[in-house]
Amino acid sequence: MHVASVVINRESFGSDPIVPLDESVHDIYGNTTGTLLMRLRRSGVNDVGVIAEAMDDLRKRQMEEGIFAFDSFTRSGSDACSPMSASALEDPARECVIWSINHYLGLNRHPFVIQKAADAVHQFGTGCGTSAISGGMNMLHRQIEAKLSEWLGKDGVMLFPTGFTANMGVLAALCQPDDHVLIDDESHASIRDGVRLSRARKWIAFQHNSIADIERKLEASSRECRGQIFVVVESAYSMSGDICPLRDLVALKERYNFLLVVDEAHSFGLYGRNGRGLCYQEGVTAGVDFILSTFSKATASIGGFVATERRYVSYFQWSSNAYAFQACFSPADAAAILAAMDVMEREPEIISGLHEKNRYMRTLLVEAGFDLGTSQSPIIPVYVPVTHKLLKICFELFRAGVFSVPVAHPMVREHEGRIRFIVNARHTYEQIDKTVGLLRGLAQKYDLHADLRQLRAETDTA
Repeated sequence: MHVASVVINRESFGSDPIVPLDESVHDIYGNTTGTLLMRLRRSGVNDVGVIAEAMDDLRKRQMEEGIFAFDSFTRSGSDACSPMSASALEDPARECVIWSINHYLGLNRHPFVIQKAADAVHQFGTGCGTSAISGGMNMLHRQIEAKLSEWLGKDGVMLFPTGFTANMGVLAALCQPDDHVLIDDESHASIRDGVRLSRARKWIAFQHNSIADIERKLEASSRECRGQIFVVVESAYSMSGDICPLRDLVALKERYNFLLVVDEAHSFGLYGRNGRGLCYQEGVTAGVDFILSTFSKATASIGGFVATERRYVSYFQWSSNAYAFQACFSPADAAAILAAMDVMEREPEIISGLHEKNRYMRTLLVEAGFDLGTSQSPIIPVYVPVTHKLLKICFELFRAGVFSVPVAHPMVREHEGRIRFIVNARHTYEQIDKTVGLLRGLAQKYDLHADLRQLRAETDTA
């Protein structure tokens, strides 16, 4: 199917003028399905059927070429290494080192965690069957709440079925019509969706991790806002691996009146005493009004939470649809969370070992000339600014037994495409060496370092 001809011949695109699409829209190496979606919308296409057909056609052609990564699956479950297939059950399996899994500590494979989850199924059954306000919780959920309250020093803790719905549900209920909501330019989709679903009429993005820009916007909002000001950040950012300057941010509360919301999805379990998070490590938990996180990453389960003042829990129970109208996560998931937190307390060497591997891999990549941005966390972005090279490099890595997914525009800014390597405590140093060695060869083959030099030169002269 030729997308450009479909766009021209369809009639139900709305009244806005249509910008014709050029032939590059057919380039399977120059587009992801997400890029194509964005280009179609910008060209005036609003027929979902047409968009879906075009995206599915691109997906099929990329699968035929072997470069569509978004349907790949493991044959033996999430781990640092596993047999993987490209898209279908009948596809052949390829043993791969996997760099896309967020189980940072590898606790989904820890014998104690597995045993506790299995025991919970025998004791509590497989599911909860209803939401928390309808009696869906059991004693395991309450034990998680008590543990988090102790760890984070907050008297109110509330559990959600997922980390995504924790962010979305809290923000949708929290922000009111006259409020101003300031969010980081790299905020996760769950944060953006929560703000969009809220009653807030004004939300403002500030420059990523820029305290100066936050302060400028706080000054303006302090003059204009008739309600409450919220500042929403992530302590460690999922796409860039950057760390938020939490101490500087909390210090602004001495000059401006705002409530601070921090998503610890990519830091809970990795930083602070026994993995209590970056807010704890930086000594700012008292200055953070709402601490949120997921259980699907370091704690190797599913679910999410908010830790705050007790009064807000009473409010969210009846104002957050994401809490009131979703079934609780299962007893096995709850048992896995408790067991993971227990392991984090008893075996701190797992956390310290993860950070050592993170430092080791970063050192090798920097020595090889790769651009890692300003990242620090175990999320290591290797920047590949040219989309067709990004897709080809990912494909060649997969063919050589190394798997991660390309992150391209519009998920990130144009020319900020990257491959994310998420370091797991179960990765071996040999697997790190293999991966970096392959990247070195592919960078040379595709002249990646020349692209990076050109991009820096263009940025410097802009």
